[in-house]
Amino acid sequence: MSTLQSLSNHLKHLEDLHRTLDEKITRHYQHHDSDDKVRQEKYEKLSLKREIEELRKRIEEMQDEGK
Repeated sequence: MSTLQSLSNHLKHLEDLHRTLDEKITRHYQHHDSDDKVRQEKYEKLSLKREIEELRKRIEEMQDEGK
């Protein structure tokens, strides 16, 4: 079972990846890079966003259980 701290650390890591990917997409878009590349990065970003949301819910549930 994961601890609340390890989940929080993982969440921060995913949020950092998401932010970095967003910046990368913006740069590629501004430089008119391949649409396929940008599309793939957007899919990756969306996948990360879903994982972040699921992790936030799990952390919230663990916090509620601790009350």
